[in-house]
Amino acid sequence: MVRPRKKSKRIPAAKRYKIEKRVKDHNKKKRKEAIIKAGKSKHKAKDPGIPNLLPFKEEIISQLQERKKKADENKLRQKQQRRQAQNRQRSLASLEQDAQRRAEEFDMREEAAEEGGSLEEGGLLTASAKKAFYREFRKVVEMSDVILEILDARDPLRYRCEQVEQAVLASPNKRLVLVLNKIDLIPREMVLQWLKHLRNEFPTVAMKSATQSQRDHIGRTKGTFMSVSDKQLSGSMSLGTDCVMKILSNYCRNAGIKTTITVGVVGFPNVGKSSLINSLKRSRACTVGATAGVTKSVQEVHLDKHIRLLDSPGIVLAKDASDAASALLNCIKLEQLTDVITPVVAILRRCNQQQIMEKYEVPEFADVHEFLAHLARRTGKFKKGGVPDQEAAARSVLRDWNSGSIKFYTHPPEQHKLPTHVSAEIVSAWGKEFDMASLEKDDKTVVDGLVEMKDVAELDDEDEEEDDDDEDDDEEDMET
Repeated sequence: MVRPRKKSKRIPAAKRYKIEKRVKDHNKKKRKEAIIKAGKSKHKAKDPGIPNLLPFKEEIISQLQERKKKADENKLRQKQQRRQAQNRQRSLASLEQDAQRRAEEFDMREEAAEEGGSLEEGGLLTASAKKAFYREFRKVVEMSDVILEILDARDPLRYRCEQVEQAVLASPNKRLVLVLNKIDLIPREMVLQWLKHLRNEFPTVAMKSATQSQRDHIGRTKGTFMSVSDKQLSGSMSLGTDCVMKILSNYCRNAGIKTTITVGVVGFPNVGKSSLINSLKRSRACTVGATAGVTKSVQEVHLDKHIRLLDSPGIVLAKDASDAASALLNCIKLEQLTDVITPVVAILRRCNQQQIMEKYEVPEFADVHEFLAHLARRTGKFKKGGVPDQEAAARSVLRDWNSGSIKFYTHPPEQHKLPTHVSAEIVSAWGKEFDMASLEKDDKTVVDGLVEMKDVAELDDEDEEEDDDDEDDDEEDMET
């Protein structure tokens, strides 16, 4: 028996559209009725005003104006009462900080007006901005109990500032700690040699700031630079923050400080001052950037109830410093450079030619102009008439240098000479206050452990080679 076919539920499209239109019209009608019932309308009725024939019109108008005036006065009084309540809630310290900030902004504007310009003209830092940055930097040094001088691990001696060290040593209550940042850009053996060299003068720690971009929960790798793997060292998480916190806690304990200490972070632009604070705080408390002038004023960050961090603008170089030296230290913006060829000459003098050729995939060159011409042709940078744009190529090289993509590092001097402004008594006294002996002991333990592991690995390799030789001998005997 054949079953009857079920009737299809499909309907013509015209009928379906007709039903949808009726539903839509019905809903629209319901909404209109609800608006009329509630007494609401989109179009407000215009006030016709007071008729001219109404008696006592002028008196009614004066009464309305008086009522409006009283309403405005009442609103102003309520606003003043709210402001007074807010001021009562604010503490005296916050009021003082607010007043100082406004005074600094006013001074900066006044100096910019005297110079005949603003703090930034076309993206370039003016002389008044540099003076303001230096004033903010001096303020950080004066307010701090401990100064963290951040050094680029690729060339620590070039990033040291003798004026900062002299200012700290002139005050008996201030202490200076050197921080080797960006240790992931140099070999571990160089980090150990630089730590040994710099610890003869000041307490020194090594770390790598985090490069993560999220606002909170910035990653942190536990351990020292010698105990982690290569993958962890080159990763985006911070490394060595435990050492920084350890020496700060050692100083508080040995110096008998039970209140809050202020730690100032100073250094040249783009050495990682703000990144170090963010790594210690594990959140994006300070704005970071790869150009000079990102931090324009003092930024205060409370790490915990015992430590207060102060971020400062980059150290301003002296007037006699050349543009080439300023460009290599990233103390001047690339747009502000008039001569971009000379810094590239200094870069080529420092780096190995074979390394530069492999980095930029250019053939062998005799001088800087030939190198920049090859690079401009390879990257497609040309002027009118197909002439290679050497300046554009030089700016790209400088950007790579400032970002750290060009691999370069220096070796510490073979013979150490104590600077004139540092004495042996200060070195020994500060080393005890920060308990650097325990930190050096931890580093030595890790290094010894790595050496033992290396020896074991070498022995294993030798055993494997002997086993391979025995197997080869057995195979030869079998063939014979």
